Amino acid sequence: MAQPGDENSFPAIKNQRGKICILSIDSGGMKGILCGKALAYLEKALKSKSGNPNARVADYFDVAAGSSVGGIFTAMLFATRDNKQPIFTAEETWRFLADNGKRIYRSGAGKNGGILKKILKNGSTGSSSNGMEKAMKEAFTAGRRSLTLKDTLKPVLIPCYDLSSTAPFLFSRADALETDSFDFPLWEVCRATSAEPGLSGPVLMQSVDGQTKCVAVDGGLAMSNPTVAAITHVLHNKQEFPFVRGVEDLLVLSLGTGQLLEVSYEYEQVKNWRLKDWAKPMARISGDGSADSVDQTVAMAFQQCRSSNYVRIQVTYF
Repeated sequence: MAQPGDENSFPAIKNQRGKICILSIDSGGMKGILCGKALAYLEKALKSKSGNPNARVADYFDVAAGSSVGGIFTAMLFATRDNKQPIFTAEETWRFLADNGKRIYRSGAGKNGGILKKILKNGSTGSSSNGMEKAMKEAFTAGRRSLTLKDTLKPVLIPCYDLSSTAPFLFSRADALETDSFDFPLWEVCRATSAEPGLSGPVLMQSVDGQTKCVAVDGGLAMSNPTVAAITHVLHNKQEFPFVRGVEDLLVLSLGTGQLLEVSYEYEQVKNWRLKDWAKPMARISGDGSADSVDQTVAMAFQQCRSSNYVRIQVTYF
């Protein structure tokens, strides 16, 4: 257990705003470009409002959580080489995805069922793991050293699904500061949270001290919308957030990656569907439906302070 004064001790977070600001970014493959552009707009606005040309998103949020592509963005926005400033600007997040997306999501999910439809039709979609690893390693190195979860400016939470324990696994900066057994290279964390089954193989993860292992796949399978994980982390982490009493002390910005306009179906339409006919609806239910459920749960938790303390941004498209 880290003690005050230790190198890895937890500084109590109490910002000038009086509330803890949480950023949450959904999974979504190449659709994550929408989030990246929204973050770039936000960072530009923060620079203008603050009068600080060097202002970054990380300066204004105390905790960040991201799943799949949202996990990559979270790592990019908060990773640091000097413990002072993030390596990447918000503008660089979506540009990174635009430049490397085909290496990461080679046959990325599209609006017609995407990866699920391809798997149901062909049984396989190939693997892009080599392209992914190269892109991630290039992004998260400092000289010859791989950056780890400890090399982030603020608490970050990035999920994956661990096949070896058949349970979600949450990569956490707080856990990494506690022990090397939960510290992992950031490039591997990003590789794990975005390892979509069928697009790339599972990732055999090992902590920096070799004591913790997991067989990781896509964080979106575990939690497509990680907002609840971030809120729970703050409410139950009295070492870093001793001044938080409840959700009234939180400000939450939750970014979706866009979803299809909902289409309703009548029984007569679906009663004779075959497996392939369910591809598109299943993708919608398992992805967007899960994220929507989290949104509704969080909104109910905030109750009277929902409109002032919780903002969910989600784009709907055809």
